[in-house]
Amino acid sequence: MDLKKEIALRGERAREYLYERSKEIISPKDPLRLASEHYLRGGGKGFRPAMLQLVCGALGGDEEESIPVAAAIEAVHVSSLIHDDFMDSDRTRRGLPAVWVKWDPTIAILAGDVMVGFAFQIAGDIPTLSSEMRYEISRGLSNIYTRLCHGQMLDIGFETAEFEDLNLDKITGMQYLKTGVLFEFSCVTGARIALKKMDDPMVEIVREYAKLAGTAFQMQDDVIGLIGDEKEVGKPIGSDIRQGKRTLIAVHAFTHSDDEQKNRLMKGLGNNDATDEEIKIALDVMKEVGSIQYAIDLANDMAHKAMKLIDQLPVNDNSKLLRLFASYMVERDY
Repeated sequence: MDLKKEIALRGERAREYLYERSKEIISPKDPLRLASEHYLRGGGKGFRPAMLQLVCGALGGDEEESIPVAAAIEAVHVSSLIHDDFMDSDRTRRGLPAVWVKWDPTIAILAGDVMVGFAFQIAGDIPTLSSEMRYEISRGLSNIYTRLCHGQMLDIGFETAEFEDLNLDKITGMQYLKTGVLFEFSCVTGARIALKKMDDPMVEIVREYAKLAGTAFQMQDDVIGLIGDEKEVGKPIGSDIRQGKRTLIAVHAFTHSDDEQKNRLMKGLGNNDATDEEIKIALDVMKEVGSIQYAIDLANDMAHKAMKLIDQLPVNDNSKLLRLFASYMVERDY
């Protein structure tokens, strides 16, 4: 099985559903419509909608039935990207100009809000579910969006926090809120759609799988943001260093550096005026003290634990893909 192909197929299904439903709400020629769909047109990995569909199929559900919620999740994710790029001053995304750059910050804020509106309009588009389940899924998505905002607020707040005040638990907690909750919601909702009920032991197995795979995904993202290929990543390499992002890697590097290394590290970390050479020096320190390898090892451990949980699911093509998916989270380079 070609995992990338299977993920891309499911991601495209969700995007196409989102395109079609959004036509009913905003004219395709409207600038707000163009801005809100800008990142969708650029493709994207589609991990979250793919996870929902894969889990649904793995537990005997109809993947086609789950597409509306997968599309709603993708809409929420894209909304967060549009807003995050403006807040982080990132000028490119997926090789495209950021929405706030191509249009302006006001349009970017409104475009992100529009995507959230799309999400809540289509999240209940599954007539085969009970009205109670449709309500609970929509309510759950609303809760997830609030938690995403909380995670983004913590991420921004951590940029000015003293490194001595941060630790693994605080960083992973922030990252869970910022990205992990949407991974978890995707998988859990896929299970619920398949089982036609909100609570079940299998739902909890899937939840734990998602927590592990989602955290591994974020850690790998941090690694790629430092040592990835800028053309593949679609955004500037090293921007997290310049912005002073308190990633697990940065906190580990600060904690394990001696005074001389700290001096070199801090010339680039959190310095918006840092030269490319200063960014490189900061990155070299992260490599010297083993911070990047530390994150890689931790992500690999989580991915392996996630794969073991799949042994408790029915054996079929979808569950095999979910196992491959967890492995791919830490093997991907973009």
